[in-house]
Amino acid sequence: MRFCPYAHRAVLVAIAKNVPHDVVNVNLKTKPEWLFQLNPLGKVPTLQLNSKEVLYESLILADYLDEAYPGRQLQASDPKQKAFDRLLVENFGKVQVHFYKLVYAGANEEEVKAHIEGIRVSLAPFEKELEKRGTTYFGGNDAPGMPDYMIWPWIERLPVVKLYHPALSDYESAKKENPRLENWRQVMKEDPAVKAFYLTPEQHKRFIDTHVGGGVPDYDCLDE
Repeated sequence: MRFCPYAHRAVLVAIAKNVPHDVVNVNLKTKPEWLFQLNPLGKVPTLQLNSKEVLYESLILADYLDEAYPGRQLQASDPKQKAFDRLLVENFGKVQVHFYKLVYAGANEEEVKAHIEGIRVSLAPFEKELEKRGTTYFGGNDAPGMPDYMIWPWIERLPVVKLYHPALSDYESAKKENPRLENWRQVMKEDPAVKAFYLTPEQHKRFIDTHVGGGVPDYDCLDE
């Protein structure tokens, strides 16, 4: 699904690794029967390797693509660092939860403020982590690594908060509060894999607008 951040993860890794692939988008409200034949859970991303073998779950797919195909290694070669990177990705789940609760909070100002603060607090450890590592990316200085690509889909979507709540979201102060994270965000936007699949905040909002309030998601809104 073009707007799914988990599918976004898998596509980023495939592009970064130059893995030949075809993308088939599905309507998650009216899932095709063939999707369940490939993946009993009916979830995306689902990766069909051949006529018999299928993988799913975004982190599993990302690991598989990195290890199965040649080219730039995205995972840390040191097992301990790889484990710390995975913990970093897991901890980013707090940002994800607050983001989605905020988007669906509607006009409840107190709830919106609480989730904006939750995002601010949840992002703080990532600013400190970049300072601790002393690198441009979480994966090093030269190019993004696996943790960068795994958290990017939600970072790409965070500016949507400002579009929904301009009076409550002090985006400029947030950027000043996290200078390393803001620099990381800017250089990530120039990464070839990120640029190849990038959507603007306005495009993300256009899709989310069709989804909030129990509406029918417009999966084809980019075609308008």
